[in-house]
Amino acid sequence: MKKIIFFLVAMLAINICTAQSPVGKWKVVSHVSEFEGKKFDSHKALLQQRPCVAKVFYEINTDGTYRLNAAASGCEDRYKKIQEKLHSEEVWNVKGNVITIGNKKAPSVGQVYTFTISGNKMTWVGAEGQGTITYQKL
Repeated sequence: MKKIIFFLVAMLAINICTAQSPVGKWKVVSHVSEFEGKKFDSHKALLQQRPCVAKVFYEINTDGTYRLNAAASGCEDRYKKIQEKLHSEEVWNVKGNVITIGNKKAPSVGQVYTFTISGNKMTWVGAEGQGTITYQKL
């Protein structure tokens, strides 16, 4: 019986130690989607139209908030205000390797992704056809 309890405690400790946490500051480096059988990187296209977006990043905070930060991006004020307002009430939740980005009024309803972290890269694969987003940790 003691061996079983020890084993369960050890497995729990291993799970806690190896759990991936998305908390931090991240910038998008690609967002690959597919339309009519063709893959395209919408982030690359956005950078061609608005190079300042390369300096926009996302803050995934321990308090459960998910915020876009464009303050030091150099983008025009109107664009910054619109983007920051769009993300002003977003929250995140992780269960296993699934992250949900919702709204603070309805946190469990939102975009669902399977995520992995490897080194300074985090990849989100959309569960409902949202494509694959790759982030780089700042």
